[in-house]
Amino acid sequence: MRITRIRCYHYNQAFTVPFDSLQTRRSHADSIIVRIDCGSHASGFGESAPRRYVTGEDAPSVLKVINTIFAPILLTQPFSNQNEAADLLTRCEAACQQRGLSAYLSALGAMDLALLDALRQSGNMATERFCGPYLRDRLPFSASVPFLPMQLIQDYFPLLTAKLDIQVIKILIDDNLERNLERVKMIREMAGRDKELRLEANGKLTFKQVEHQLQHLQHFDIAAIEQPLPPGDTSGLHKLCQSFDMAMIADESLVSIDDARQLIARGGYDIFNLKVSKCGGLLRARAIADLAAAHGIACHVGTHVGETELLGVAGRCLARTLSDFDAYGGGSPVLFSKLFSTAPPPLPATPSGFSADETVSRPCIEKILQESRLDSDIDGEKPPWEATTS
Repeated sequence: MRITRIRCYHYNQAFTVPFDSLQTRRSHADSIIVRIDCGSHASGFGESAPRRYVTGEDAPSVLKVINTIFAPILLTQPFSNQNEAADLLTRCEAACQQRGLSAYLSALGAMDLALLDALRQSGNMATERFCGPYLRDRLPFSASVPFLPMQLIQDYFPLLTAKLDIQVIKILIDDNLERNLERVKMIREMAGRDKELRLEANGKLTFKQVEHQLQHLQHFDIAAIEQPLPPGDTSGLHKLCQSFDMAMIADESLVSIDDARQLIARGGYDIFNLKVSKCGGLLRARAIADLAAAHGIACHVGTHVGETELLGVAGRCLARTLSDFDAYGGGSPVLFSKLFSTAPPPLPATPSGFSADETVSRPCIEKILQESRLDSDIDGEKPPWEATTS
């Protein structure tokens, strides 16, 4: 089958509560939803959740890459199986590299999902074949605690833990020791000792700042810290490993398989945080996971704040196939729920356990598209291919 039409939509629904981290204050989603049509055979949907501070991309740059670099390749080459879809993605990546463009992985990830989804819709492949056979039906769930007001955390934390099977709680920290102590102490008391606590610094603190925080926070039985230092600070990372008995998790420093190779060679990280969007899609994320497993490094499957279920389901499908698996970190549906509104708070829609045959339902896709704005439309039957923009 051959792609005959490519449409891109901008999804930017507002959250009911903002998500504050050291990277940015995020109050709404910011995704590019891709739909490809393959004549009468099938349609496929994908999503890019670009983050300039992770892959160097934003929504406008993703649109430009898809419309000007990917489209001329995708509209001329047929595909009928995963290998041919992978070849198309490799050609798209090579075209970016030939232009000296390094910021393209999130755009590529959207096309990866769309191509694989079209194969599934056409009946050419089962969902689980994308990344391998499923090894588990249920996923240990990891939840992040951003810089919310203390009272809000205290009021709604019990509701979240009652609904979600949370095994790991990740607390964002900054260089404010007093605030960090207050937040970590309260969450440890509410969570009890049966939940694993981790910290996240987003790579925004210096070695001295992180060292100071950990010296005072480690007695709360902290199991790990995610991206404690800026990418490239290998010396500082090794010092932290020697000084503190906790796992080190790579996030912002890991977006490509080349990054994975470098991190493995330098040492220091115990867990890789894979995100389908930042890693260039399911196929590239799986390749990173295989490389990590070969070197004794576990993989956590995370999500970008505000991404839709298109990426959420893809991440959970990947997580079910990994042999050395840590946890699944998702929860974007909570940000859109009425949980944080002034009305009586219903429980969030995110299920506590995910069925092994999970896919994104047609009503869910239609709702996402209804809440999105059509940004570009390329008709493959009418060359030269120029995107019609809204």
